[in-house]
Amino acid sequence: MTASRFIVLLVATLPVRARASTTNAPAPGVRWHAATGHHDAVIPGWPIERVLGRLAAGTGWRVLVEPGIRAEVRTSFTGLSSREALPRILGGLNFILTAATNGISTLRVFRTSAASAAEEIAAGRGGVIGDELIVRLRKPGAVNAALLAAQAGGKITGTNGAALRLIFDSDAAAVAAKAALEANADVAAVENNLEFAPPETPVAVANAAFPPLGLNPTVNPDGSKRVIALVDTAVQTLSAEFQSFLLPGVDIVPGAKPSADPTHGTSMAEAMVRGLAAGYSDGASTTRIRPYDVYGPNDSASTWDVARAVTQAVQDGATIINLSLGSPQDSPYLRDVVASVTAQGALVIAAAGNDSSPAPFYPAAYDSALAVTASSVRGGLAGYANFGSFVDIAAPGATYVSLNGASWMVQGTSVSSAFASGVAGGMARDAQAPLGTVRLSLTSTFPFQSRRGP
Repeated sequence: MTASRFIVLLVATLPVRARASTTNAPAPGVRWHAATGHHDAVIPGWPIERVLGRLAAGTGWRVLVEPGIRAEVRTSFTGLSSREALPRILGGLNFILTAATNGISTLRVFRTSAASAAEEIAAGRGGVIGDELIVRLRKPGAVNAALLAAQAGGKITGTNGAALRLIFDSDAAAVAAKAALEANADVAAVENNLEFAPPETPVAVANAAFPPLGLNPTVNPDGSKRVIALVDTAVQTLSAEFQSFLLPGVDIVPGAKPSADPTHGTSMAEAMVRGLAAGYSDGASTTRIRPYDVYGPNDSASTWDVARAVTQAVQDGATIINLSLGSPQDSPYLRDVVASVTAQGALVIAAAGNDSSPAPFYPAAYDSALAVTASSVRGGLAGYANFGSFVDIAAPGATYVSLNGASWMVQGTSVSSAFASGVAGGMARDAQAPLGTVRLSLTSTFPFQSRRGP
């Protein structure tokens, strides 16, 4: 990791109430309705890579494109089949959609020939990791897990309580194994491991002035401390005034990529410390932050690693867990892990998503999580922020970062979640006190009035 000096400023630091929308215009996005096999889309001029990534995430298709294709997509429609929707999305580009025997369809997009479509598009905003399964056992101690995995044709690559992470030689092998495992009396549940797409990256901006932090670390007489778990990318070494609030990090996925620019995790850590300063009125804090890297050298994280980080964080003593990441796809396994740690007394705070949509975004949409959307500097809902009925609070959604004489900006509900987690840590002075009152205090400090979607 690179030792660098950072200073972070939240664009807005006062609680605001999101204003209700006066329009019923559909939110931008590409939506796949699995029950009917139809698509809806509102695409206001997105690059084709972004559109295809969203399509891959929603449908589970494998999407291959001819290298070098550049196009901007503008279209809007409702309730179209794939045969009808794809020409509207792809314009004058050629395409072939084929269904494979393993149940995973392949979409090839090209100008010259289908064979030239060789560049795979990563599923944007989360997708299925085709060759992996998460298997939960009914009675772990009574089952030979290695034998069960071998009989299914897979290999165990991780365990977390009663859950196993299995990897297979191919997507097709995983599909076949899933059906067999679901019929096994020793297995409680089987699901695909899902991908959490790369988080927002800082954007270079003109130099800005940053106020001092105005917060000092202190300790409780008995040595106890409230710990916030930051589940994110790796956190770089911060300036001394911020670093003093960080505990040693945990590499759930080892081997973080070095970066000369501020990482997402670094930005979230400093936004969280700013939240601490807002939550403490006397300028001193006994709360600490422990980073958990679930990305490592990878561009994306996964359901499995996020759940493992949440479990590990609670075992390590964290009682507030920040998840500035997410996916439009639901994971029953992650849902149950979040519910379990919440039942143990933890407060899980998660980002509501940046699609300007009322659609659920997970893990924020789980009943046991506190979902945070982003407020704007003018006191309303940020234009990119999700606003569904699952949202609980709205907090400031932008952070400036200064690094090596340059200024950067990160915005999104991920910032809002990190800031709210810091405020929660400031409110929870007694390290042993239950967090129910803190959750209620957050909802009154950062009220959110849901606006109605389409």
